[in-house]
Amino acid sequence: MKQLTLKTLFAGAAMTLALNVQAADSVYDQCVADGNTIVELTKEKGTTAGRDYEQKTSLKDCYAELKSIEAKYGDATKGVNPYSVMDAADRKKWATLFDAIDAKQYRGTPYLMASYYFGDKSK
Repeated sequence: MKQLTLKTLFAGAAMTLALNVQAADSVYDQCVADGNTIVELTKEKGTTAGRDYEQKTSLKDCYAELKSIEAKYGDATKGVNPYSVMDAADRKKWATLFDAIDAKQYRGTPYLMASYYFGDKSK
């Protein structure tokens, strides 16, 4: 009986650690993860599975994160594509987040390619 208690205690500690790591993810990471998960589910299980996925973040949160990346450059982004004035690291973050936002809305190249080539596998 002692072993069972120790195993249960260890499993509980591992689960708590996993939940804490997930909670520590930033909004940016969660948005990107949502977008990637939707695309991967669409590839593996079809369009219906991708659309049925329960997203962890809202579009409003993801757009706020996008605006925070753009805000770093202030007035330099007015009248031009923000991408054109960013440094390379922010460009990559901004583009990745933009693709994730598109996937969360079931559009954008990665999602549309997945849904076109892999279609709805429930039929």
